[in-house]
Amino acid sequence: MWLRSGLTVLCSMMMFGAMAQSNIIDDSTKQVYGPYTTFFQNFEDIKYNRDVLHKVDSTVGNMHRFSMVEKLRYKYQNLGNLGTAMRPVFYTPPTQVGIRSGYDAYIPYYITANDIEFFDTKSPYTPLDVVLGGSGRAVTNIKHTRNVTPYWNAGFHFRKINADKQIASAGKGDNQTASTAYYIHSDYQSPNGKYRGLMSISRINHKVNEQGGIVIPEGDPINSYFDEDLADANLANAQSKDFRLGLHVYNQYKVRDVFQLYHSMEYIENRNFYTDDPLGTDADFYEQILINEDSTTDQSQTNQFINEFGLKGDLSNMFYDFFIKFRNVKYFTNYLPGEKRYFENSGGFNLRYDFDSLQNITASGEYILGGYYRFGGAYFMKFFTVEYWRTQSRPAIIEDDYFGNHIEWSNNFATPASDLLKGSLIYRNNFFRLEPFASVTNVKNNIYYDYDMKPAQASGSAQLLSFGANLDFKLGKNVFWENEAIYTKVTGAQEAVNSFRIPDIFVNSKLYYGGWWFDKKIYMMFGVDSHYQSEFFAPAYNPTVQQFYLQDDFIIPSALKADAFLEFSIDLLSVFLKFEYVNQPSSNGYFTHPYYIGQPRIFDAGVRWMFFD
Repeated sequence: MWLRSGLTVLCSMMMFGAMAQSNIIDDSTKQVYGPYTTFFQNFEDIKYNRDVLHKVDSTVGNMHRFSMVEKLRYKYQNLGNLGTAMRPVFYTPPTQVGIRSGYDAYIPYYITANDIEFFDTKSPYTPLDVVLGGSGRAVTNIKHTRNVTPYWNAGFHFRKINADKQIASAGKGDNQTASTAYYIHSDYQSPNGKYRGLMSISRINHKVNEQGGIVIPEGDPINSYFDEDLADANLANAQSKDFRLGLHVYNQYKVRDVFQLYHSMEYIENRNFYTDDPLGTDADFYEQILINEDSTTDQSQTNQFINEFGLKGDLSNMFYDFFIKFRNVKYFTNYLPGEKRYFENSGGFNLRYDFDSLQNITASGEYILGGYYRFGGAYFMKFFTVEYWRTQSRPAIIEDDYFGNHIEWSNNFATPASDLLKGSLIYRNNFFRLEPFASVTNVKNNIYYDYDMKPAQASGSAQLLSFGANLDFKLGKNVFWENEAIYTKVTGAQEAVNSFRIPDIFVNSKLYYGGWWFDKKIYMMFGVDSHYQSEFFAPAYNPTVQQFYLQDDFIIPSALKADAFLEFSIDLLSVFLKFEYVNQPSSNGYFTHPYYIGQPRIFDAGVRWMFFD
């Protein structure tokens, strides 16, 4: 109730201010303010004293990449439809080495405190993005922000994702995904620049009607998965829900440039639900029923309360930050007795030295009492980058203990550890840009979900070697070709190697024309955006615990997916048209995970309109 009331008050305040300052024009009736007078910073820019202001994006070029998979450049893969569960294609050492719930399949959809943009606007700013995809798929984003005073800005962001079922659909309105997310934010700076305070509230209610993959008549060929008359869903009544609520308050005070104090307080609540009511014929999908034969109502909740106190400052070209952090985590489920409580105390540092605007060196680390830590550093310059991270992280809560209607386990895992070293070289001229890169990651005691869908820990270590290049060409005055290619090889102890499932070859490519038309009144861009990955035994998905697990029965064939797109911009209005999977073969397609097919050929359209009054 307090959250709803706070949002209502904030929206009313901003609407009143917008009416008071609307139609900001000069004597010639031209718009005074626009994209070049509206700037933002994210939380880490502010916390780490990065003297940078980001301009709002008013350009075309990537509007057609509206799904989360496309926005993340296919480095994450979902179950084929908007809003479905996601997993990273490549292994990345965890940045949070302390206790966590382990429910990660829907995290990419959550707008965290670090994702929130804090604006400085000369006029009210309202961007509106609407995507109307084919087959009942839609994404809506609405933002509004304004400076209440020259030193105080407030705003909100609302996002809605809806997607009808693409397989076994009862027709229009038969939803697979219904997701509502928003955040509100406030940023105040004192006139003398000594004090700055930030506040944000972020919330998501993400619901997915789980289908359990596609089932086809036994003995039918693989292209039957793409036949609407033959393909059916394994589950009819199952639903997952991921609810997250975050409150973040940050205050800093500058005694002098070299001596600044700050405090960060964050509360995060995460509730996960899996229901299948009534079980009916869905019962055949599960290997066992442990509690209730009529219905499944598994749920868990994790509450985190984090306090961080820090001392930071700028000394010439050097920035320093030393902090202590206290985390209080509470976890409970509807079937395990009582609740678990975790208390973590940690300390750490962040250092940066800026040689100039194009060259810096950074180092940071955090140590949690109990032996968990993350430390490393990086060197960035115009032609070269190198980065190293050493991590020793705590197993997730769900990896230790779980008891639900269809599966249970209890474990006592050793501490996973990893070392990551990566780097790149950069060369550019007027015709092309070349950035070869490589990384090697050594992972010890990796925790994964085994063939029986339960957590397991690999003995020994695995080495993940990836190398590739970003290669961009300018083929003419207005023709461009952007490419990214990655080759990955995993070596080491057999069990550890088997716990990683990564395609050997991963490629993104975009060939397009971009230029001004009609006496520079319209900027036009059109081309083909494509993705390819080689065949591999991708993990299967268990919806009851929202986890991906090993399987060796269903190989995901190599696939090339190409999207034809057209984007154009007229002043502050931008539009895109996309023909997705234009190269789809007849009676065939591609898979994202075992028994889950990718989005078939379809037409999408979207519009972005930016208002500055």
